[in-house]
Amino acid sequence: MKKFIVLATAFLLSGCPGPGDRMVSRSSATATLKENNVCILSPMKPGEQIIAVQIYSDKDEKLIRTFEAKPVYVARGGCLPVFDYSFISGQKYSIAYDVMSVNSGSHLITVEFLKYIDSSGNIKVRNAH
Repeated sequence: MKKFIVLATAFLLSGCPGPGDRMVSRSSATATLKENNVCILSPMKPGEQIIAVQIYSDKDEKLIRTFEAKPVYVARGGCLPVFDYSFISGQKYSIAYDVMSVNSGSHLITVEFLKYIDSSGNIKVRNAH
């Protein structure tokens, strides 16, 4: 009986999703460099539009933008907007794009990466897949 109570308490405290919780689906993007600028390659499909973006660094710097009045579509393979955010070498970044879709509701496009300078002095990006 003690094991059951401990297990039940742990389950209740863990915040596990239940039938009333809405889980937002996620899709991954890839970070790369284009002309030495960070480019998040769009995995978007026609009918999808970005309504918000959140950019976080491992140094607690952040940028949050919402644009529900003027949502943005970026064709697959194009660079998703980063709003001239200054990505600093040696820092890790997490970005989440809130996407609304006419066909499938909302979901997030997420990417995590490290921007760094290699031993030859070249700027690089490493995705954290």
